[in-house]
Amino acid sequence: MRIATISFLLIVLVSSAFAAEQRNAFVSNDLGISIEAPIAKDAKSPTYQIAMFFLPASDNFAANVNVQKQQFIEPIEAYDKLTTSQFKEFNLTVLNRTLKGNELRYEYKSDMQGRKLHWYARAIKAGQHVYLVTATSLDSQWEQQKSLLIKSVESFTAKQ
Repeated sequence: MRIATISFLLIVLVSSAFAAEQRNAFVSNDLGISIEAPIAKDAKSPTYQIAMFFLPASDNFAANVNVQKQQFIEPIEAYDKLTTSQFKEFNLTVLNRTLKGNELRYEYKSDMQGRKLHWYARAIKAGQHVYLVTATSLDSQWEQQKSLLIKSVESFTAKQ
């Protein structure tokens, strides 16, 4: 009986430890993969890339969704003003812009390095940071890829 009790406790402890280790996991049931995301608790950089996801490459470009965490203490309206000025500076054509609560959404396009690109971005203000989630595609492929890319961007959540 004592061995059975000790075995049961070991199983519970190992299961709990494994479950705790998986709290930062990326899991894709469709792709049949999972990976533990490396988390730097003492990150010194106020802005950094958290994740990138790619669609298969076509025409020498892989459409993608990326997530950045940016330190930004000011309100979301100030972030919008800064972003809008950067769009003008880099000659980006804004197709759509919405500000609602602590979130901004932009759809824009431009020529970059000889390629016509199309973007959909969502900026979420959470505490002293903005999470910027951006989908990028060739403009020529946007219509075929936009539903997957926008769905991915819109699925992002951040604790407020």
